[in-house]
Amino acid sequence: MVKGIYHSAAGMIAQQRQLEVIASNLSNADSMGFKEERVSFRQTLDASPRSEFPITNGESYVVTERGPYGIAQQGTLLATENPLDLAIVGNGFFTVETEQGLAYTRDGRFQLNSEGELVTLSGCRVVTEGGTVQIPDGMLKINQDGELILEGEDSRLDRVIDKLKIVVFDDLAALRPSHDGLIVSQREPMEITQYRVEPGYLEESNVNLISQMIEMIQLNKIYEASSNAIKTQDSTLGKAVNEVGKSR
Repeated sequence: MVKGIYHSAAGMIAQQRQLEVIASNLSNADSMGFKEERVSFRQTLDASPRSEFPITNGESYVVTERGPYGIAQQGTLLATENPLDLAIVGNGFFTVETEQGLAYTRDGRFQLNSEGELVTLSGCRVVTEGGTVQIPDGMLKINQDGELILEGEDSRLDRVIDKLKIVVFDDLAALRPSHDGLIVSQREPMEITQYRVEPGYLEESNVNLISQMIEMIQLNKIYEASSNAIKTQDSTLGKAVNEVGKSR
């Protein structure tokens, strides 16, 4: 009976973790480049800092893992007519430089700062194959290969000055959301060749609002059922204890 309480409690915690992720998905439904997150659960026999909760009397534990597993699903492209707004068609991430190190994003809302550097809205410098780039006086355009082109007086004088560093990861489960719509990973990224950059477009979030709302309703019902199961088992256990006490 006590094991039943453990199982019901573990179910409630699992549903709570899923509800937290759904809440995050819904709050980022309008965030450019955001990818719908998912939660997975893995059972382990060893208690560790990553073991979220026991599912029996300390006999086994559950580890929750969350990550942007929906990354392969392309978000809708939104036309902006801003040449520094960029969307990646296909897999891949833009690389940016933060105070904590390199981070990655699908949010291509870029701009030039006062020093002529290509940066994100929050001021993080966009990383190129040459490191970072400082745009001299002139008109910058970016083509579908991610090349940064300094426009001359006519197209014959255009010259490529650098190229955006766009990368992929072989293990999407290793990705973790960070601040300002960025993603971080403890694993090294790989360069990618099969992609297309669309200047003048932004990729919208791929969160499906209807499916997320349906899932939230279902989880709330399961959570309530697990809660009622605990109350029933607790009541039954209390009666059993009292009756045993009276019989003696």
